[in-house]
Amino acid sequence: TRLPRSLQRQGSSGINAEYGDSEVVAFHVLSEDWKKIVLLQTDRYVEFQTQDGIYYRTRIPTFGRDLAYYSRAAELVIGATGPQVYRLNLCKGTFMSPLDTLSTGVNVTHIHPQHSLLMLGTDSGTVECWDPRSRTRSAILTLPETKNITALQSNKMLGLGVGTEDGRVIIYDIRSTRPLITKDHNYEKPINSIFFHDTDAENLVISACSRSFKIWQSATGKPFTAIESEEDICDVAWYEGSGMFFFANEGQKMKTYYIPAMGPAPKWCWFLDNLTEELEESTENVVYDDYKFVTKEELDAIGLAHLVGTSYLRAYMHGFFIDMKLYREVKDIVNPFAFEEYKKGLVEKKMASQMKDRIVVKKLPKVNKSLAKRDMMKGSKLMEDDRFGGLFTNPDFHVDEESEQFKLINPTVRKQDQKSSEFTRYVSEDDDEDEAEDEDLLPIKKMKKKKKEMKLISCENESGIFAKKASSLSVPLGERLALTSEHVMKLQPVTGSREMHVEEEKEVKKGKRSRREEENMAHQSERRQLGRSASGLMRKQRGKFWRGRKVG
Repeated sequence: TRLPRSLQRQGSSGINAEYGDSEVVAFHVLSEDWKKIVLLQTDRYVEFQTQDGIYYRTRIPTFGRDLAYYSRAAELVIGATGPQVYRLNLCKGTFMSPLDTLSTGVNVTHIHPQHSLLMLGTDSGTVECWDPRSRTRSAILTLPETKNITALQSNKMLGLGVGTEDGRVIIYDIRSTRPLITKDHNYEKPINSIFFHDTDAENLVISACSRSFKIWQSATGKPFTAIESEEDICDVAWYEGSGMFFFANEGQKMKTYYIPAMGPAPKWCWFLDNLTEELEESTENVVYDDYKFVTKEELDAIGLAHLVGTSYLRAYMHGFFIDMKLYREVKDIVNPFAFEEYKKGLVEKKMASQMKDRIVVKKLPKVNKSLAKRDMMKGSKLMEDDRFGGLFTNPDFHVDEESEQFKLINPTVRKQDQKSSEFTRYVSEDDDEDEAEDEDLLPIKKMKKKKKEMKLISCENESGIFAKKASSLSVPLGERLALTSEHVMKLQPVTGSREMHVEEEKEVKKGKRSRREEENMAHQSERRQLGRSASGLMRKQRGKFWRGRKVG
């Protein structure tokens, strides 16, 4: 039975591609090439397709999980939910009697390529081995602390690899229930793929979960290499006998990896071996010294897309290698002003570097100019912050820095305002921009010198020359010196700032002393007369001696 021609869609490569309403759970290639395949879908349908399209569809009683093909009897073995394993004979075109397992569902089905032993991985943590010739159960392997078996694979000898739901890979000899080695991926993700790579040099195991892809030695578990994927890995396909791997993942593109140590490249991509040999011989990072790597979009931009497939382009990864001389010639033809643009860019870059040493003109807002100036000097970005935008635009937030309260709270603000950058000029928004542009903005270092001021503090004699009006300055210099002969200028010791005090020195005439002075002089003379010396009181009397003895 075949579907009508109207339900088929012809592919661009000449192959009829069929698309159903449900997803594919598993598929198997029945022939040596791609012309005959069978698909197991989520809606319980088993669909057979050829190169012309859908050939036949049939339905199974329960939802399928995995399938395997027993080529010696031309039987399709389907594992599904429930204890039964369905067998579809492709020669007779009928379902054969199912195999009854001891579990509630079969997750994985696998047939050994040498002795055709049927192995079923169940959701009860067991592996059931069946002989498809007699349709009898040969043995049951129970895995401790395991609920679901998610992957099964056997090597060409007697080895069996079992993948569990918690991310472990256990290697068995089918003649024993004792595991040879256990490898943990440490991600607690179900194992979805297992392969054996046995060579004369070493025996390797390839395993993958949704997070990582690992290759390790089957005897010791020593890691060989590992790949971590950003997207979840759904399945891994290995081109047997080579180092080519394909990752089916949750991303938009299928990932491809080539590991030369695992084997040579396939015949249809033989150029990979040449690239790897050149990379091994050369210690440099550049594969081609005189070539430039371009992508497909760059080839379209310069008009060389027609050279794809010729000897002028060498395919590499997601682009091509092109001769550097050819690339430059074509680039000059396509864009003849590229060199002029390059020179213009260099000139602008040079001018920008020189402008760094010039004086920068910064505009101050209308509100709180001093605060904005201090903010610019500190290098903070208070004015650029939207939260404080009204502080420099709204007059209600104006701060009166001349008030006594502000001066008491901020006594050092005036000194900070006096310090400004030598190469920065602050211009208010009210100033004319043309005036700012006309000024010389070259960096001129200004030498600042602090001048010491001498302040005139007081003058007791108000009738002196310092108290006269400006009209008295018209008096000749000689007369003014005569007027100031009675005044002496005295300089006080410097304490922080230099001050000048002008005081009037009064001449005291003989015989005319104040009453206070006369009383002090009389008191001092009286004390001199009444004073007695105390030296006699402190003198010690010495004794009288005669012939060494004290007699008085």
